[in-house]
Amino acid sequence: MARNVPRGQILIVVAAGLVVLLAIAALVVDLGFSWMLHRQEQNAADPAAIAAARWLKDPAGDPRSPFPEAYEEACFYAKENGFFSGDTDDCAAARAAGNLEVNWPPVSGPYAGAPGKVQVIITMTHPTFFAKIFGLDFATVSTGAVAANDAGNSNSSSLVALQTDCAGGAAGKVAGGGTVHIFPANPGVPDGGYVHVNSTCGSSTDDDCQNGVGSSALAISGTLITPYAYVNGSCTYSGSGANGLQCELTSPCLDEDHPPIGDPLEGMPEPNLSDFPNGTCPDGTTLTPSSTSGCDLRRGPDCPADPDDPAIDICTLTPGVYYGGWSVGSRVRLFLEPGLYIIAGGGIRLSGAGASIEAVTSPSVSYARITIFSTDGPGCPQIGAQCQGAITITAQQVFKAKATNTTSCQAIIAAGGENTCPWRGILLWQDGTNTSNPDAAITLGGQASTIMAGTIYAPLAEVNINGGQDTTGCDGSATASCLSIQIISYRWKIDGNATVDMPYDPSELYQLDLRGLVH
Repeated sequence: MARNVPRGQILIVVAAGLVVLLAIAALVVDLGFSWMLHRQEQNAADPAAIAAARWLKDPAGDPRSPFPEAYEEACFYAKENGFFSGDTDDCAAARAAGNLEVNWPPVSGPYAGAPGKVQVIITMTHPTFFAKIFGLDFATVSTGAVAANDAGNSNSSSLVALQTDCAGGAAGKVAGGGTVHIFPANPGVPDGGYVHVNSTCGSSTDDDCQNGVGSSALAISGTLITPYAYVNGSCTYSGSGANGLQCELTSPCLDEDHPPIGDPLEGMPEPNLSDFPNGTCPDGTTLTPSSTSGCDLRRGPDCPADPDDPAIDICTLTPGVYYGGWSVGSRVRLFLEPGLYIIAGGGIRLSGAGASIEAVTSPSVSYARITIFSTDGPGCPQIGAQCQGAITITAQQVFKAKATNTTSCQAIIAAGGENTCPWRGILLWQDGTNTSNPDAAITLGGQASTIMAGTIYAPLAEVNINGGQDTTGCDGSATASCLSIQIISYRWKIDGNATVDMPYDPSELYQLDLRGLVH
């Protein structure tokens, strides 16, 4: 008996298969041409951006705008790679058509709006082959590059908590009912002053700090005013009344579930102890790698009385390596000459009323700037005094210090030779690598006479700032302290029921020179 066999089905299968094969061909061939064009554009955009970036600043360091030379540089390298061959020297036609963009500052990508950087974008089209069947006659390919020519900031944030887990609760804390106010130091300061907390603690993603209590990465019981806060976990507010997180510029200014950032100062070269002189205490004792104690700074004949207050003695130290650290007793004003101080073990300890460390003024200079690097001495652990210790300046003591700048770096270079001052802008640095106590904390109290400016870096330690009551703010307010600082640490906490003003001023912070291609 003959079977009823359907006819023509194989034609439908073949036709469908041809459509799929053509689609695959379009994907392979046409995307291949797009990739080749992208590679050609990239070969032009990279050197074009680098060449254009050198015109961002004039010899005095001021930005040039407009900068026609940058257009000519970008055009030259575009032509060298086969683009816009019949155009003018500055590729006026290509720029007018949108095929060549030279943007300062960049208008898109991670460096959008960043000063000191130039962006070159090349956009071209190519005819398609198999994709024409699907109505696509041309494919457009855009490729960009960003190059820098500036003293870049170590980070555009004022508060960074590097801890990624939830151990110990919130990695960033504003406690005690006070207010932390972060704002641009002046209208010309680029965007910055952000808060970054890497901790995964908490689960909220609603970008609203009024989400009750519980575990959190950023915990606020007072008020935090900032241009923006980026939190990997959650932000919680346990106070009453208005939202504990307030926006300095635009609202909203909170991004929960934000990806963590890396340590911006990781890999920063550490001072080599042997490059610098051994520190000498006021009693004439020179500390050496075998010293079993540091400088015990107390009232006595080695520290003369303050002519303005005979009840206080003045001790003076010069830059160098202090094996065993410093212990500053009651009613002692420790003056620091400008330069680099390496605390090789022992840390810094202030005790009792009237104690202070002052590097803003001293008997021999009117404006001293310093960097303090705390690490292990070579005798650790056999010599316990040379193991890295905490830096503790409580609310009863005074700390006046601004970080080294270009001028004060001359003192460091004079002591240690060339290439020994890459730490401009670092105020306090608690070593987090190859040390006995990398988590030794930094504790700084806030008082009426407290002056601080610079970057505080403690990658594996907690930094605690206590805002005192009797203080003077950046606007002269009698109830606020003015700290032009940046904190990059494992954890941070700002406590006290006063206001802590934190103007974001990149010129006072650690800066990385950025030259060349960055994106």
